[in-house]
Amino acid sequence: MRKQKSLQRELNRWIVITALIFVLLGGLIAGGVAFYQARELQDHTLLEIARLIKAGKVNESKAIHHDIKKDTVIINELGEKQHVPIIPVNTADGFHTMELDDSTWRVFVTTQPGSERRFSVAQQTKLRDKIAMASSLSVFLPIALLIIIMLLIIRQIIQRQFRSLSKLTKDLDQQDGMSLQHLPNKDIPIEVAPFVDSINGLLSRVNQAIKKQQRFIADAAHELRTPITALSLQVENLDKASTADAYKKRHNQLKLGLDRLRSLVAQLLDLARLQSEDEISLETVSLNQIVQESIENLYPLAEKANIDLGVIKQEENIIVEDLQGRLHQLISNAISNAIHYTPQHGKIDISLYSEDGMATFVVEDTGIGIPEEELKLVKQPFYRVLESSQPGTGLGLAISHEIAQKLGGKITLTNRKEGGLRFIYTQRVKT
Repeated sequence: MRKQKSLQRELNRWIVITALIFVLLGGLIAGGVAFYQARELQDHTLLEIARLIKAGKVNESKAIHHDIKKDTVIINELGEKQHVPIIPVNTADGFHTMELDDSTWRVFVTTQPGSERRFSVAQQTKLRDKIAMASSLSVFLPIALLIIIMLLIIRQIIQRQFRSLSKLTKDLDQQDGMSLQHLPNKDIPIEVAPFVDSINGLLSRVNQAIKKQQRFIADAAHELRTPITALSLQVENLDKASTADAYKKRHNQLKLGLDRLRSLVAQLLDLARLQSEDEISLETVSLNQIVQESIENLYPLAEKANIDLGVIKQEENIIVEDLQGRLHQLISNAISNAIHYTPQHGKIDISLYSEDGMATFVVEDTGIGIPEEELKLVKQPFYRVLESSQPGTGLGLAISHEIAQKLGGKITLTNRKEGGLRFIYTQRVKT
């Protein structure tokens, strides 16, 4: 695995590198300027001494020095009295840089008016450079020292700012995973606040998912307890049967109970599988064919209840996407529920059409409908309409709702003015 980078370490590293680059450039520039100014100042010193000599304010006894080891500036009179260093007599007035006595000298030559005596004011360049270098260092070293202090302060500031992130990490690690609490968003950098808000949003969604699963498990246990208890009683009654007819009757009741339990378990597994599926493999199908097959399969139930089941509107060749036959399950659930809750001699009308790129499947019945305050609740698992006396598990619409979400569709339930329920399913047409 690629080694993960530390943000704090990266910040410190790049700040140090940037500071070192700039202190080096700044030091070189400042040192160069100081070096140049020091040499200019030394030239100015030579010039001022030369002006004193030219004005006759330096007498001969003071003007000539023989010990160059003790003197930074050497004053010589050109000609017969010339001392170390020996400067050519024909040297023009002004500044010169010369190689004299195996050393490099900075020399200024001047002529005294009136007496026409010529003097030189000289200084070894290595001494000049030494003084200039000392000036450069006096500029560079304080800058370097201040940069070091600044880096130490910045490091402390970064560590202090990252303490809030460390605290957030500690708070998150201490949570047990079953009841997730929001991370505190106080005393954190403003740049990190959106990330913390996103984490809190994720924690809220995880909490909702956990509560949904816990509620599902509790409701499933409750729904399973009743048929299992009934089956236990039916088994006991079967043992108490005194005649063959009574035994047969109770045996048939036991079989019906087992069928209902098997159906409930199958629906529970179906709903749980739908809620946990992450990968979706879609296929293109004909919605017309699915609706036609569902009607053919369920028509005997409608005919048995003397219900008029028919298609009043159908547009041909509506192609949509399906998820492993789930769309057939959704359509069948809608028609089956309409048959289940429509009284005898009732009517169920089915429509299928497309509009504005959306396929629309409609089932309208003349049943009892659903109270307005419960229309939004019937899509929840195990919820059954309070006014309904029909048996059921309360899972059909919940399963259909999960299928619709997987397919990017939508289920809408409304009550008809003339009585009954209108089931509408919409899904984008596949082009």
